[in-house]
Amino acid sequence: MNVIECIEKRHSTRSFSERKVEKEKLEQIVHCAIQAPTGKNTQALRFVVLQEEKEMQTFIKYCKYVLKREESPYYGANAIIFVFADMEKAITPLQDAAAATQNMLLAATELDLASCWIHTASIQYFKTLQGKEHKRIWGLENFTCLESCAIGYAAEDFLRKEKQENIVRFL
Repeated sequence: MNVIECIEKRHSTRSFSERKVEKEKLEQIVHCAIQAPTGKNTQALRFVVLQEEKEMQTFIKYCKYVLKREESPYYGANAIIFVFADMEKAITPLQDAAAATQNMLLAATELDLASCWIHTASIQYFKTLQGKEHKRIWGLENFTCLESCAIGYAAEDFLRKEKQENIVRFL
């Protein structure tokens, strides 16, 4: 699949199967995230891959509590990749994190995995005492979580929504 095909095939999945994502695929996805451009090449991003079942359950439990939700904001995915930034070092942290996240979504598609870009859940979680403790344990206490991705195998076939038309002007 070429890049354009991958972009056209990519979509957000909100229903994941229980099938575990292979570590090699997660490593490839993070490798692609690291290849994303960063403002003035600061390379101020760090990534955490969460897949261990007990850690996932703890994280999801707290996330649901913080967001006041009954269901998981990660839709049952069995891997989550967090994007952290050193806000002191990064010149363009939001753009850097967005570029890395897009690379992860495209890499997941290339590897026949499903994905969903999750923004609010991780940001809110890492502001809590439990989230700050996780950052300390992971050696990221001076970093800010900006994005996360749910990664897994889709639980069902995807019905593609049509994209808007007439939204571009060439002058």
